[in-house]
Amino acid sequence: MNVIIGEDIVGTSALLVLFGLLSTAIATDFSSHRIPNLLLLPALSLALMLHTLTGGIDGLITAGGGLALGLAMLMPLYVTGGMGAGDVKLLGVVGSFLGPWGAVVAGLATMMAGAILGVVYILWQRVWPALELYATQLLSPHTGANRPAIPHAGRSTTQTKIPYAPAIAAGTMAALWYIGAWPIN
Repeated sequence: MNVIIGEDIVGTSALLVLFGLLSTAIATDFSSHRIPNLLLLPALSLALMLHTLTGGIDGLITAGGGLALGLAMLMPLYVTGGMGAGDVKLLGVVGSFLGPWGAVVAGLATMMAGAILGVVYILWQRVWPALELYATQLLSPHTGANRPAIPHAGRSTTQTKIPYAPAIAAGTMAALWYIGAWPIN
């Protein structure tokens, strides 16, 4: 079973659709913390169609296997409330383009990128503002009771929502490179 991403016109078109899907998913994830089905369903349909046209029933099985494994890679995080359904479906659609092995590689690389993204995002959202406030207060002419309290960086009553589409995009790029389908040599 082979992936449709390659050097022919079909493979190049699939790669462009995949890049467009990931770019749009990143934009919508940052703006609304959602990845809409209206974006995912046409891309999934195209992946299934291209695999079927180029590989027949074997191609459809490849796309379906990639879809199933992509969904399975992130499903535990969704079930435990650590991730939205759109993120899970996005990796499933990516898997439908990359096939089963590509979906597994993309899923593992996504998890690694997601761990890095999570640490950076939390530092940026919670620790950096507290450090800025602390530095401002150190340089402030106010003393004692006039100085506002410094919030504890680790305390938050709201759950931090981290856009995960960038991690999925990074994992997909790593998978494309690893499976030899990266377009730039």
